[in-house]
Amino acid sequence: MGLFGESGMVHTFKFGQILGFLTVTPRGHTVISKVSDLIDPGTGNWDRDLVQDIFWEVDAKHILSIPLSRNTEDLLAWHFDEKGLFSVKSAYHVLHDKERRNQGRQEGGTSRAGGGSCSDWKKIWSLNCQPKIKQFVWRLAKNSLPWRRSIVRRGMQIDTRCPMCWRFDEDGGHCFLKCKWVKHCWRDMNLEGVRLRLTEAGNAAQMMQLILSLDEEEKMKTISLLYAWWAARNKANVGEQKDTTNEIVYRANMMLTDGSGRCSKGQVRSPNRKQNWSCPPDGILKLNCDAGFLQNEKSGSWGFVVRDSDGHGVLAGMGRLHNVPDVLCAEGYACLNALQAAREYGVSSLQLELDSLLLEKCLKTGEYDRSQGGGLFHEIRELIRLYFNSVEIVHVPRSCNRCAHELAKLSMRWDPDHSRVWSDPLPEPVNSLALGDLTDCTDE
Repeated sequence: MGLFGESGMVHTFKFGQILGFLTVTPRGHTVISKVSDLIDPGTGNWDRDLVQDIFWEVDAKHILSIPLSRNTEDLLAWHFDEKGLFSVKSAYHVLHDKERRNQGRQEGGTSRAGGGSCSDWKKIWSLNCQPKIKQFVWRLAKNSLPWRRSIVRRGMQIDTRCPMCWRFDEDGGHCFLKCKWVKHCWRDMNLEGVRLRLTEAGNAAQMMQLILSLDEEEKMKTISLLYAWWAARNKANVGEQKDTTNEIVYRANMMLTDGSGRCSKGQVRSPNRKQNWSCPPDGILKLNCDAGFLQNEKSGSWGFVVRDSDGHGVLAGMGRLHNVPDVLCAEGYACLNALQAAREYGVSSLQLELDSLLLEKCLKTGEYDRSQGGGLFHEIRELIRLYFNSVEIVHVPRSCNRCAHELAKLSMRWDPDHSRVWSDPLPEPVNSLALGDLTDCTDE
């Protein structure tokens, strides 16, 4: 594991450890032994022909998309973390994923058999409800709630009967689907059909997949009922007076209207006012830049425009990126190309507007300097430090960055690595995009 700078002394055929992916190219009889041997000393970029000659296409594509660090020393990084920082938590997840992959191979299935997919976890954490409810749903999907039978399996001697009905042993299926009193709640919420479908699930993960596949209204009603029932069950479990089914259903309905971030009945949220681009103060230039990215092709594009206090475009550019690893690096390249063009034009002070909140953080702090694009972010900060008197970095919504966005979108049709930069007067199509922002600004 590691990132490399000028020395590039990391061994070539350990890219799977260095760069976060596993190479499939056999070493063969090549004499290349260091990363620096793959870098063109004249340009400081990858020697494209050499990389493509040595590595198979799938590996060459990955390698050529990796940003190179200029004027930096080699450093260690943990590529399993987006910031490149090691933590016990990330190491645990790596080990856990490895064990699941091994188990999946032994069972002849996939590494995610019975455990839910990444898309399911994303759906859980994007639910429109309170964080504590998301946490509950996640624990339910992981089958990690402390049902009485689960506690007994861990060696504790307790009564395993359900604390709500005191009739049968309590496990997940009984607690949420088969208890005498929970059935009343499902019927009162008009969800009996959903309950019957859930009883057919083979495990907790399959049950959660069924819930997440419901339409939005049924899904949120089901989740609210499960959470309200679990809260009532916990009260009964510690000896408090049991809630009635009417109270549980009422609490579930209240969570739908008040507790999930949705509007209560009779309550209307005022729509967010759309923000538009605004002119910079007198004597200041404003630079807007943006990027496009194609995940399947590992390629992207960039566009930027520099305007004065009257909204008049004084500099603009756009181009195509041949190899780029992710959207954050594409945004970084857009910013770097824009600042380099501004420096060559003689700009020394400006406002830099970005619609990427993460890129703003990368440029203002060193938190991501050990990430895959860390060298790129470092290069941008060094460019600002060496060649500009002042640069104010500001995050804005997409609506304030429309001109740069459209330029990046247009350049996506160009040939790889093709780019153009224009100074005043700008080409008519580019000038029309810049004036469109100005029109929106004056209309307000």
